[in-house]
Amino acid sequence: MSPNSTSAKALRKAAYAAGAMSLAVAGILITVPAASAEDGTCTPAPAYDEQVLVTPEVPGTPGSPAVEEVWHWGNFQRYSWTGGPGGPGAGDIPPGDNWQANTVSYEGAGHGTDPVNEIFQAGTPGKADWFYWSADKIIDVEGQPAVPPTEGTPAVYTTVHHDAVTCPVTVVTPPTVTPPTTPAPAEETTHTIPVTVQTDGDTSWIPVAAGGLGALAAASLAGAGLLLRGRRS
Repeated sequence: MSPNSTSAKALRKAAYAAGAMSLAVAGILITVPAASAEDGTCTPAPAYDEQVLVTPEVPGTPGSPAVEEVWHWGNFQRYSWTGGPGGPGAGDIPPGDNWQANTVSYEGAGHGTDPVNEIFQAGTPGKADWFYWSADKIIDVEGQPAVPPTEGTPAVYTTVHHDAVTCPVTVVTPPTVTPPTTPAPAEETTHTIPVTVQTDGDTSWIPVAAGGLGALAAASLAGAGLLLRGRRS
C-alpha cells in the first residue's frame, strides 16, 4: 500500500470525527419552546400592569341663564251684558245666554286698555253696562329657569397586574452520527520457510549447492525476460 493511500484514509477518519463532534455540539444548542396545555402554544411575555376603566368620565356642564317668557293676547272676543240692570254675578262668565258677542277688534275704538278675561263696567257710574273681553294667551318664547353649572368627575381606573409568562424549554439533541469504520489494510507479511540440510558432517558441498541454486535462479530470470520481450515484439 502506498503512503498516499494511507494518508487519504487518515484524513477521512479525521473528517468523520469532526462532523460527529459538530452535530453533538449543535444538538446542545438547539432549543424549542414547550407547548402549552391550553392552546398548544406558549409565548413568553414580561410582567406588566394594565389600567382598566371602572367608571367613565362625566363631563361638567356650563349651565345656562334664565329665559323670560314672551307672550301676547290673541283671538279677542268682546261681549256685552244683556241680563238686566243688576249685572252679572261673580261666576257669570261668557259665553252665555245673558251675554251678546259683538266686536273682535280689541285695539280699535279705544279698547286697547280694557281688562282681558274679566268683567268690567264702562260708562256712567250707576248706569254703566257690563262688558267682557275673552282672549287666548299666546306664548312666543317659552320661559326657562336658570340652570347652574355642574362640575365633571374624572374617569376612575384600577390597576390589574399580569404576571410574566415563562415557557418551559426543551433541549432537543439530534441522534449521534457514527462515522463508518474502514477496516485497516492487511499488512504484507514475509514468510520464512526453514530448510534443514543434512550434512553428515560434510559441508563442502554447500557452496556448490548454493552456486547451483543461484545459477538456476539466474536462468529462470533470463527466461522470464526473453518471454516478456517476445510478447512485446
